[in-house]
Amino acid sequence: MKDLHTFPRPDSLPPEPGVGERWSAEYNRYDEGVRYVYRHGAHELTLFWPAPTPAEMAGLRDADVEVGLFSHGPAAFLLYKIKNVCEWSDASFNAHLIPESERELPNEAPGDRARLKLTLVDTEDGIVRSRRILSLDKVMTQALKHALREQAAAPFNRLVYDAAVQEVHARYQDSDALAAVAEVVEAALG
Repeated sequence: MKDLHTFPRPDSLPPEPGVGERWSAEYNRYDEGVRYVYRHGAHELTLFWPAPTPAEMAGLRDADVEVGLFSHGPAAFLLYKIKNVCEWSDASFNAHLIPESERELPNEAPGDRARLKLTLVDTEDGIVRSRRILSLDKVMTQALKHALREQAAAPFNRLVYDAAVQEVHARYQDSDALAAVAEVVEAALG
């Protein structure tokens, strides 16, 4: 029998908005989209959707989630699929898009599992509608760690990054096609 997996707890974390609270005190409306970052020892995927339905909110909390990783030059893509809520979608990222003073890189040892925090924000009022914490598989944990560390070690040019993102979106019809050629695709746990 396996021991229960626990995550190391950072000494101090800034308070995070709970369900029903404003995602940021600075804004009350957002463009539709997605944001992926690594911070405070966890991967964070924030979905900004207009008027999420009760089924979408419940699905984000309870449905099976698959994640994947695809890399192309300076751009990497975190792929995600939430069963019966959203088909394969993607969030492009590069470690250099986070200000250096806020940049944090994963440091999980081989065999560790990283956390993935999912947050659903209503674009119309900026309120958090649903949250969930998942555990990434060991392979996905290491794949994201290496992708972010390689990006941070490489020089960065925003124009080259933007061109790489555009090239991937032009080459692959949709996120389903991108998931089919991803380096890693695995179910998240929890």
